[in-house]
Amino acid sequence: MNQWLTQLILQLLTAKGRSGVMKKLLALSACLIALSLWGCINITSSKGGPGGVLDSSADNTVNQKIVTFQVTGKGLEPENALTKGEAILMAERAAVADGYRQLVEKVRGVYVDAYMRAGRGTVNQDTIQVHTQSWLRGTEVMDITHGEYGITLARLRLRINFSKKGMVWWPVGLADKG
Repeated sequence: MNQWLTQLILQLLTAKGRSGVMKKLLALSACLIALSLWGCINITSSKGGPGGVLDSSADNTVNQKIVTFQVTGKGLEPENALTKGEAILMAERAAVADGYRQLVEKVRGVYVDAYMRAGRGTVNQDTIQVHTQSWLRGTEVMDITHGEYGITLARLRLRINFSKKGMVWWPVGLADKG
């Protein structure tokens, strides 16, 4: 591409029978066309799956990382359960839900909205609202254990593939197109 562009510009500049302004316009047009086509050419070949996640070559491991998030969710057997079995199942479900909440807070962060109203040296109203939301895919429930006093623990793990593009690490998933 570089040789072709150089030859074209030299031919346009050394062509006889054209004015100097015309030569410059043709050379500038050729440069602009070549630069616009430059982005259409795939210089590097990509290996593996989407985002190079499946590429196992040693030179590509520098640009890819797997980050593992692990949390322990806690659930409590409710007092109003009809049977002991229902109480155990509800505690397990609460522990897993708490684990998902903790993973979302770690991966996406938390939005905190705080409001306080004070007057005459005292706090009249103090409100703190916390909100988090995300879509998690690939979370594994490692194990669920039942402790004393009806407390159930659920260990969850989420692994996220990251790929380095430029100076920024980006999560890579099934929907990534490169």
